[in-house]
Amino acid sequence: MGSGENCVLFLHGLFGTPEHWRCVMERLSEDYRVVAPQLPIDPMPGRRESGINEIRDLSEYVAELIEHLGLGPLVLCGNSLGGLISIDLCAQHPNLAKGLILAGSAGLFERSPIGGSRPRPSRKFIRDTVSGIVHRQELVTDELVDDWYTSVMDRDYVRFILRMSRATRDRTVEKELENLDLPTMIVWGSEDQITPVSTAYDFRERIRGSRLEFIDECGHAPNWECPEQFAELTAGFLPECFADSKK
Repeated sequence: MGSGENCVLFLHGLFGTPEHWRCVMERLSEDYRVVAPQLPIDPMPGRRESGINEIRDLSEYVAELIEHLGLGPLVLCGNSLGGLISIDLCAQHPNLAKGLILAGSAGLFERSPIGGSRPRPSRKFIRDTVSGIVHRQELVTDELVDDWYTSVMDRDYVRFILRMSRATRDRTVEKELENLDLPTMIVWGSEDQITPVSTAYDFRERIRGSRLEFIDECGHAPNWECPEQFAELTAGFLPECFADSKK
């Protein structure tokens, strides 16, 4: 979507989809090329890659995609797991990134949306889980609950998701954050219950020169819950990342 030499790559979280970036991308596509790939962690048969077991596998997958499509160097924008992947990619392939946007990012502290339990799947359990992730409850529709319920009935997929969830919580990036040297904006929902507000301040303290922005009445997925505000913040930040492109 969009066009031009300056590109922004959007990475969704463990339970997210590229569709959660659509409104943000439509706003930014007026000035930038915007791409939101489906990470190989979704339940669709044949789409999920074999051999994906840890964060590094996903960051290398994204790095190969960037190089294959000739997109870099670009700005990486990730929510939750997508933020953690973006951090790891910046650390391993600094030549591919001109800027970084973290939204409710994993990598320092993250609560499990299911509290570490493995209850019997039910639509009520799914609804309660999603309701704990987002603050804006109007997003928790019957259709969304049905989609998630169908996914968790696949035992192989549930085992995979639990493995990736553990890998996300076990991976910390303190050292990588201290070594980052690129424009960075941190965007956080004021009502995030998965990665609480204190985590946002921790990210800002660890990333030199980073900028921290909060969105009120917003939970763990600001790009999905509050796309207009998120897009506005992103549009204001991107010129700093691409300043050298205009020289």
